[in-house]
Amino acid sequence: MNKKDLVSRLSPLFEGNEPGEIISIAQREVGDKLMMSTAFGYSGIVLLSFVKDVFPDIPIYFIDTGYHFEETLKLRLKIMKEWNLNIQMIGPQHTAAELTELLGAEAYRNNPDLCCYYRKVEPLIELMQEDTIWLSANRRDQSITRSNIGAIEIDGRAQLKISPLYNWTREQCWTHIRKNDLPYNLLHDQFYPSIGCYPCTNPVDKGGDERSGRWVGLDKIECGLHIGSVPESRNE
Repeated sequence: MNKKDLVSRLSPLFEGNEPGEIISIAQREVGDKLMMSTAFGYSGIVLLSFVKDVFPDIPIYFIDTGYHFEETLKLRLKIMKEWNLNIQMIGPQHTAAELTELLGAEAYRNNPDLCCYYRKVEPLIELMQEDTIWLSANRRDQSITRSNIGAIEIDGRAQLKISPLYNWTREQCWTHIRKNDLPYNLLHDQFYPSIGCYPCTNPVDKGGDERSGRWVGLDKIECGLHIGSVPESRNE
Protein backbone atom coordinates (compact mmCIF):
# COMPACT_ATOMS: atom_id res chain seq x y z
CA MET A 1 0.00 0.00 0.00
CA ASN A 2 1.46 3.33 -1.06
CA LYS A 3 0.28 5.68 1.67
CA LYS A 4 0.76 8.90 -0.27
CA ASP A 5 -1.21 7.50 -3.18
CA LEU A 6 -4.01 6.43 -0.84
CA VAL A 7 -4.18 9.90 0.70
CA SER A 8 -4.33 11.44 -2.79
CA ARG A 9 -7.10 9.03 -3.82
CA LEU A 10 -9.26 9.30 -0.72
CA SER A 11 -8.90 13.01 0.06
CA PRO A 12 -11.25 14.17 -2.72
CA LEU A 13 -13.73 11.43 -1.83
CA PHE A 14 -13.87 12.68 1.78
CA GLU A 15 -13.92 16.39 0.97
CA GLY A 16 -17.21 18.06 1.82
CA ASN A 17 -18.82 14.92 3.25
CA GLU A 18 -20.34 14.45 6.69
CA PRO A 19 -18.63 12.12 9.20
CA GLY A 20 -20.96 9.19 8.57
CA GLU A 21 -20.30 9.34 4.86
CA ILE A 22 -16.53 9.57 5.41
CA ILE A 23 -16.67 6.46 7.59
CA SER A 24 -18.82 4.69 4.99
CA ILE A 25 -16.34 5.51 2.22
CA ALA A 26 -13.41 4.42 4.42
CA GLN A 27 -15.15 1.13 5.18
CA ARG A 28 -15.74 0.49 1.50
CA GLU A 29 -12.22 1.41 0.43
CA VAL A 30 -10.00 0.19 3.30
CA GLY A 31 -12.34 -1.41 5.84
CA ASP A 32 -10.10 -4.33 6.78
CA LYS A 33 -7.27 -1.93 7.72
CA LEU A 34 -9.30 0.35 10.00
CA MET A 35 -9.19 0.61 13.80
CA MET A 36 -10.24 3.27 16.29
CA SER A 37 -9.25 4.39 19.78
CA THR A 38 -11.32 6.40 22.23
CA ALA A 39 -11.26 7.75 25.78
CA PHE A 40 -15.00 8.52 25.57
CA GLY A 41 -14.70 12.29 25.50
CA TYR A 42 -17.51 14.15 23.80
CA SER A 43 -15.83 14.13 20.38
CA GLY A 44 -15.26 10.41 20.77
CA ILE A 45 -18.93 9.91 21.62
CA VAL A 46 -19.94 11.81 18.48
CA LEU A 47 -17.63 9.71 16.33
CA LEU A 48 -18.81 6.50 18.00
CA SER A 49 -22.42 7.44 17.26
CA PHE A 50 -21.60 7.50 13.54
CA VAL A 51 -19.50 4.33 13.78
CA LYS A 52 -22.41 2.57 15.51
CA ASP A 53 -24.64 3.27 12.54
CA VAL A 54 -22.11 2.73 9.75
CA PHE A 55 -19.35 0.31 10.83
CA PRO A 56 -20.09 -1.21 14.28
CA ASP A 57 -17.61 -4.08 13.81
CA ILE A 58 -14.51 -1.88 13.61
CA PRO A 59 -12.02 -2.69 16.43
CA ILE A 60 -12.25 0.12 19.02
CA TYR A 61 -9.55 0.32 21.70
CA PHE A 62 -9.85 1.94 25.12
CA ILE A 63 -6.48 2.39 26.81
CA ASP A 64 -6.71 1.76 30.55
CA THR A 65 -3.88 3.89 31.92
CA GLY A 66 -4.82 3.13 35.53
CA TYR A 67 -5.64 6.81 36.11
CA HIS A 68 -9.05 7.30 34.50
CA PHE A 69 -11.82 9.19 36.27
CA GLU A 70 -14.65 7.06 37.64
CA GLU A 71 -17.03 8.95 35.33
CA THR A 72 -15.01 7.81 32.31
CA LEU A 73 -15.07 4.17 33.38
CA LYS A 74 -18.83 4.26 34.03
CA LEU A 75 -19.46 5.76 30.60
CA ARG A 76 -17.32 3.08 28.97
CA LEU A 77 -19.43 0.36 30.61
CA LYS A 78 -22.65 2.08 29.56
CA ILE A 79 -21.53 2.37 25.91
CA MET A 80 -20.32 -1.23 25.86
CA LYS A 81 -23.64 -2.44 27.26
CA GLU A 82 -25.99 -0.37 25.12
CA TRP A 83 -24.27 0.26 21.78
CA ASN A 84 -23.10 -3.22 20.76
CA LEU A 85 -19.71 -2.04 19.52
CA ASN A 86 -16.46 -3.99 19.22
CA ILE A 87 -14.76 -2.22 22.16
CA GLN A 88 -11.60 -3.78 23.53
CA MET A 89 -9.60 -2.64 26.56
CA ILE A 90 -5.81 -2.53 26.44
CA GLY A 91 -3.23 -1.36 28.97
CA PRO A 92 0.47 -0.77 29.60
CA GLN A 93 2.98 -3.45 28.73
CA HIS A 94 4.37 -3.16 32.27
CA THR A 95 2.79 -3.77 35.68
CA ALA A 96 2.16 -0.87 38.06
CA ALA A 97 5.18 -1.92 40.13
CA GLU A 98 7.40 -2.10 37.04
CA LEU A 99 6.26 1.35 35.95
CA THR A 100 7.09 2.79 39.37
CA GLU A 101 10.52 1.17 39.19
CA LEU A 102 11.02 2.40 35.65
CA LEU A 103 9.67 5.94 35.99
CA GLY A 104 9.73 6.72 39.71
CA ALA A 105 6.85 7.77 41.93
CA GLU A 106 4.37 10.32 40.58
CA ALA A 107 5.81 10.13 37.08
CA TYR A 108 2.76 12.02 35.82
CA ARG A 109 4.14 15.01 37.71
CA ASN A 110 7.90 14.51 37.39
CA ASN A 111 8.16 12.97 33.93
CA PRO A 112 4.77 13.38 32.24
CA ASP A 113 5.92 12.76 28.67
CA LEU A 114 7.41 9.42 29.56
CA CYS A 115 4.47 8.53 31.80
CA CYS A 116 2.11 9.14 28.88
CA TYR A 117 4.33 7.14 26.59
CA TYR A 118 4.43 3.96 28.69
CA ARG A 119 0.83 4.13 29.93
CA LYS A 120 -0.93 5.31 26.78
CA VAL A 121 1.16 5.59 23.64
CA GLU A 122 3.13 2.35 23.73
CA PRO A 123 0.06 0.09 24.25
CA LEU A 124 -1.63 1.52 21.19
CA ILE A 125 1.31 1.57 18.81
CA GLU A 126 2.07 -2.04 19.77
CA LEU A 127 -1.28 -2.94 18.15
CA MET A 128 -0.70 -1.10 14.92
CA GLN A 129 0.64 -2.77 11.83
CA GLU A 130 2.43 -0.83 9.11
CA ASP A 131 -0.77 -0.68 7.05
CA THR A 132 -3.18 0.02 9.94
CA ILE A 133 -5.41 3.06 9.38
CA TRP A 134 -6.43 4.89 12.54
CA LEU A 135 -9.92 6.41 12.83
CA SER A 136 -9.56 9.45 15.09
CA ALA A 137 -11.97 11.94 16.72
CA ASN A 138 -9.49 14.83 16.36
CA ARG A 139 -10.85 18.23 15.30
CA ARG A 140 -9.11 21.33 14.02
CA ASP A 141 -10.61 23.61 16.66
CA GLN A 142 -9.37 21.55 19.63
CA SER A 143 -5.88 23.04 19.83
CA ILE A 144 -3.13 24.72 17.84
CA THR A 145 -1.41 21.34 17.46
CA ARG A 146 -4.45 20.02 15.58
CA SER A 147 -5.43 23.15 13.65
CA ASN A 148 -4.19 21.89 10.26
CA ILE A 149 -5.35 18.27 10.29
CA GLY A 150 -7.08 16.88 7.25
CA ALA A 151 -9.76 14.26 6.76
CA ILE A 152 -6.94 11.82 5.93
CA GLU A 153 -3.24 12.25 6.48
CA ILE A 154 0.02 10.51 7.31
CA ASP A 155 0.96 11.35 10.89
CA GLY A 156 4.35 11.78 12.55
CA ARG A 157 4.78 8.01 12.95
CA ALA A 158 4.05 7.46 9.25
CA GLN A 159 0.67 6.02 10.30
CA LEU A 160 -2.38 6.70 8.16
CA LYS A 161 -5.09 8.53 10.08
CA ILE A 162 -8.67 9.40 9.13
CA SER A 163 -10.42 12.13 11.14
CA PRO A 164 -14.09 12.31 10.10
CA LEU A 165 -14.74 15.22 12.51
CA TYR A 166 -11.72 17.20 11.28
CA ASN A 167 -13.75 20.31 10.35
CA TRP A 168 -16.45 20.05 13.02
CA THR A 169 -16.59 22.54 15.89
CA ARG A 170 -17.24 22.07 19.58
CA GLU A 171 -20.69 23.61 19.05
CA GLN A 172 -21.53 21.15 16.24
CA CYS A 173 -20.52 18.21 18.43
CA TRP A 174 -22.68 19.31 21.35
CA THR A 175 -25.61 20.03 19.05
CA HIS A 176 -25.29 16.48 17.71
CA ILE A 177 -25.12 15.05 21.26
CA ARG A 178 -28.18 16.94 22.46
CA LYS A 179 -30.21 16.41 19.29
CA ASN A 180 -29.64 12.65 19.48
CA ASP A 181 -29.76 12.41 23.29
CA LEU A 182 -26.35 10.73 23.40
CA PRO A 183 -24.69 9.79 26.71
CA TYR A 184 -21.56 11.72 27.61
CA ASN A 185 -19.03 12.08 30.41
CA LEU A 186 -20.70 14.07 33.20
CA LEU A 187 -17.40 15.84 33.93
CA HIS A 188 -18.10 17.92 30.83
CA ASP A 189 -20.87 19.60 32.82
CA GLN A 190 -18.27 20.56 35.44
CA PHE A 191 -16.09 22.53 33.00
CA TYR A 192 -13.82 19.70 31.90
CA PRO A 193 -13.84 20.16 28.10
CA SER A 194 -11.02 17.62 27.61
CA ILE A 195 -10.75 14.61 29.90
CA GLY A 196 -7.71 12.40 30.32
CA CYS A 197 -6.03 10.94 33.41
CA TYR A 198 -7.22 12.47 36.69
CA PRO A 199 -3.77 13.62 37.95
CA CYS A 200 -3.26 15.62 34.75
CA THR A 201 -6.76 16.99 34.06
CA ASN A 202 -8.34 20.11 35.54
CA PRO A 203 -11.49 22.13 34.91
CA VAL A 204 -11.13 25.33 32.90
CA ASP A 205 -12.84 28.68 32.93
CA LYS A 206 -16.11 28.68 31.03
CA GLY A 207 -15.37 29.20 27.34
CA GLY A 208 -11.68 28.53 27.84
CA ASP A 209 -9.41 26.69 25.41
CA GLU A 210 -10.43 23.06 25.11
CA ARG A 211 -7.11 21.56 26.21
CA SER A 212 -6.00 24.24 28.68
CA GLY A 213 -7.00 22.00 31.57
CA ARG A 214 -4.53 19.30 30.61
CA TRP A 215 -1.06 19.26 32.26
CA VAL A 216 -1.61 22.68 33.82
CA GLY A 217 1.64 24.55 34.41
CA LEU A 218 3.59 22.42 31.97
CA ASP A 219 4.59 23.08 28.38
CA LYS A 220 2.44 20.18 27.23
CA ILE A 221 -1.00 19.88 25.63
CA GLU A 222 -0.72 16.45 23.96
CA CYS A 223 -0.22 13.01 25.49
CA GLY A 224 1.84 11.82 22.52
CA LEU A 225 -0.71 9.62 20.76
CA HIS A 226 -0.96 12.18 18.00
CA ILE A 227 2.72 13.19 17.90
CA GLY A 228 5.39 11.13 16.21
CA SER A 229 8.36 11.61 18.54
CA VAL A 230 9.21 9.28 21.45
CA PRO A 231 10.50 11.19 24.53
CA GLU A 232 13.89 10.41 25.98
CA SER A 233 14.02 9.13 29.55
CA ARG A 234 15.72 11.35 32.11
CA ASN A 235 17.02 8.13 33.67
CA GLU A 236 19.03 7.07 30.64
